[in-house]
Amino acid sequence: DLTTEQQHLKVAKFGQHCLKCLFLLIGINTLVDADMVPEPKIIDAALRACRRLNDFATTIRILEMVKYKAGRYKDIYPYVIQELRPTLDELGISTPEELDMDTI
Repeated sequence: DLTTEQQHLKVAKFGQHCLKCLFLLIGINTLVDADMVPEPKIIDAALRACRRLNDFATTIRILEMVKYKAGRYKDIYPYVIQELRPTLDELGISTPEELDMDTI
């Protein structure tokens, strides 16, 4: 599990304006490898980094990763989406469910 300090570092890393696609993907892979659902503020920062890099596909993959990591805890994913809703609306990002990608 990530400590609070490590979580803040993740948010700061995704918030860097000079972040390149490769480093974004490395950061996201780190989140995927972690044995936890990332905090909404980390996901928010990652989504904003994707938007800065104009990488819509990765935003969907991030949201799919959150849903997969939530697994059998069915209340986690809706909570994360609720917390991210203002950011999703601001950035014009649809969830996989809104795109009917959750049935594939």
